[in-house]
Amino acid sequence: MFKKVCLVAAVFGAMASAHAEQYTLINEGFDTTVVNGGTVLAPDRLGAADWRFINLNSPSGAVPGWTQGLESNFPAQAGAGESFLQARWAAGPDGGSLGSWLITSAFSTAFDTQVSFWARGGVDGNYADDLTYGLVDAAGDLASLLPVATITATLGEWSRYTFTIAGQGTGSSARFALGHVGAVDTSDIAAVDSLVVAQVPEPSSWALAGVSLLGLMAARRRRAAR
Repeated sequence: MFKKVCLVAAVFGAMASAHAEQYTLINEGFDTTVVNGGTVLAPDRLGAADWRFINLNSPSGAVPGWTQGLESNFPAQAGAGESFLQARWAAGPDGGSLGSWLITSAFSTAFDTQVSFWARGGVDGNYADDLTYGLVDAAGDLASLLPVATITATLGEWSRYTFTIAGQGTGSSARFALGHVGAVDTSDIAAVDSLVVAQVPEPSSWALAGVSLLGLMAARRRRAAR
């Protein structure tokens, strides 16, 4: 009897352990992002990638907002040397303002969700590059942006940033948006790598699973005793 109960507890414990490790929805290392001017991103857990690249630079500059990284500028945070995204001041003209936006595919926000990414600036201390990040609606409309923070990308090294979204309930969803913003004249280059969106289902979901297993074992014991 005790061994059977321990078995159920062990199964439930394994489930809880797996739950604690989170469920990854998006894991993008930007290995092959820009191809012939188009964008190609690895599929995520939700199916084919549906990322958006929006250029709100004012006015528009000589280069696109986000492009494949160049190892000649600096190496990626992880993976191959050019497996990151970069946004440059040249996306806007002198005297202009930057608004180069990267928006992920939509993901569920039903349960607590953690978003993390690595970012960095260039190597020239005469410039500072700002990044604004937050959430937009599932349609990817920047007008719906709920900003989390605006940071100045760390000069000369990669830094990790993370935040958690409290569960919003069944049917809720959002996208992560990251913008290279600020004045063209004071900006140089910003980069992003290793972007991960992971979710943790509510503990009550796992508790209910454990209760169901215990109930199943109890029913089997009653049948065996007849």
